[in-house]
This record gives sequence, structure tokens and C-alpha cells, in this order.
Amino acid sequence: MEAIADNASSLLRETSLFSAWPEALLNTLLTQSKKVTLGSGDILFVEKATANAFYLVLSGRIHLIAAAATGQEKIIEIIQINDLFAEAVAFLGGCYPVTAAADGPTTVLEIPLALFLKILEQKPQLMRQMLAQLSMRLHFLVKELRHLSVESAEQRLASYLLELCPVVNSPAAIELPAKKAAVAARLGLTPETLSRVLSRMRKAGLIEVEQRTISIPDPLALRRWAGGR
Repeated sequence: MEAIADNASSLLRETSLFSAWPEALLNTLLTQSKKVTLGSGDILFVEKATANAFYLVLSGRIHLIAAAATGQEKIIEIIQINDLFAEAVAFLGGCYPVTAAADGPTTVLEIPLALFLKILEQKPQLMRQMLAQLSMRLHFLVKELRHLSVESAEQRLASYLLELCPVVNSPAAIELPAKKAAVAARLGLTPETLSRVLSRMRKAGLIEVEQRTISIPDPLALRRWAGGR
């Protein structure tokens, strides 16, 4: 458990929410945090359930799912390893706005809201530092939202693939973090549209696709192609 806590401490420090936290306070928070292991499809929490914790993904993936007006469920976000999620409820209080389900075997760190808020109430300077970090993150997300509202399907997918790409000036191979249907939902596309765009990219020689693995011979060429759409 101690090794897990040490690892979680370093992972938390890399997030916007905890980057300003001193090591001692992080360790205090971790003493009451716990690891939760989920199987594929297991539900971590359901929409409208009382929120008493938020989470860090240690392994696997989490789908955040919302019910549409039609009664169907829609994946609104794919949470990957080392990502925090449900942290907004720490400030809003109340209930979870979505359902969280594991996409394959997944392990998360459950962080108690009560202790998190108690520490912040005792450390107003730390709260101000956190607000500064979160404000910067918010500006970034607003910019991303604007891009999604004006970008074509080709531009959305190209941007997404390039975000996953470890390098931008040499060939790379990436693995989609979820099934294609989930990736399509994440990009605001239908699965059929995603398949058509992947096909166009493949015919243009920009990518090679084998199940969830996508090879990009020239990331810069993909960027130029998307910019001209």
C-alpha cells in the first residue's frame, strides 16, 4: 500500500488540481484514500448518486456516461490513466452528474471529498494557488471547445490523433484509448463518420490502421492535410 501511495503522490502532483500541494498535505490526503479495482463494465458511481469522493485512474480507462433526452446513453468523456475525474463535485457539492463505468479492467484511487475540503479550508493560500492553476486549465478547455465547434470531422480526428502521437517529426504508432465507437462519441462524431474519415486518411497515405493501432508515417503531413480541410 505504501508503494501505491508514493506512486499516487507523484501522479497527483502532475495534475492541475494538486500541482501546488506540499508533499506533507498530499500524504495526509492519501492516508484516507483507497484503491478500488473494477472489472470491465463495472459501475463506479451512478448519475445523481450523492458525491463523497473523486478519483485518479491508476490503470485502465473510465467512461463517463450521460443519459440523453431520448433515453439513450452517450459517452461524454474517456478518462485515461493518470487522469483525475469527478473533482468538480468537490466544489459544486451534491450529486454526480454522470455515470462512471470501467472500460476493461481498471484501478482507481478514491479520494475522500470531506478530507480534501477540510484541508483547503485550513489552507486559504493553497486554495488561491489551486484556483490559479484551474483557471489556466479552464482557458485551455474553452479553447478546445471552440475548436470542436468549428472544426470539420477530418480536423477533429487529425487533431486527436496528433495529441496521442508521442513525436511530431518522425513516424509513430499509437493505440486508440478506447473502442472506435467511444472515440467517435468523444469527438462528437457518429461511428460511421469516424470510419469514413479513417478510410479517407488511409487512402491518402496518411495513416495505416490495424484494429485499434494506427501508424502515422508522417505526423507533419497529417497536420498539413488537416489544416487544408
